[in-house]
Amino acid sequence: MKTLLKFYAGLAAGVLVCGLIFLMLGNKGMRMLTSHQSTVEKVEALGKLELVRMNVRDVMEHKYMRQWLPNASAVLIISGEAVGCIDLQKVQPENVVVKKNALKIKLPAPELCYCKIDHQKSKVYETKYDYFMSINLVDNAYKEAENYLWKTAIESGILDQTKENAVALLQPFFKGLGFKDVEISF
Repeated sequence: MKTLLKFYAGLAAGVLVCGLIFLMLGNKGMRMLTSHQSTVEKVEALGKLELVRMNVRDVMEHKYMRQWLPNASAVLIISGEAVGCIDLQKVQPENVVVKKNALKIKLPAPELCYCKIDHQKSKVYETKYDYFMSINLVDNAYKEAENYLWKTAIESGILDQTKENAVALLQPFFKGLGFKDVEISF
């Protein structure tokens, strides 16, 4: 019985060692080949006036809570940006009123153009107990960070700042066109 256990233990150790050697040597002669066949699908005109860029840094811990194994976690240092803009394509002729040398213009509500994580400046600081799940763990953490960035930008007042910057930028522009009185609303 003891001999049989020693045999199975030796066999398991041998398989483990062979597997590790295979993994270590398996990538030695590997080459990477990439090819692309891209096609431009759509070109569209943009009328969004970007007025505010907010840079955000965040340290986040993302966890997978498990019942039987230790909880998997990843700590990331996130760097991202959010941009507030006004879509000038939404301005309709009835939103612009010109009387002699006075201008009244109603602009569309400011919006968040985009939020994105800067992967060049972000990094995965640590992962624990991921057991072959690190790609999903880190990918889900980045998705959660992007959602949090969106929420943080809104809560930090990016839309109000976009309104203020629109008035500060467009009022002198319209006055430079010859309008004495310029009234901008949203």
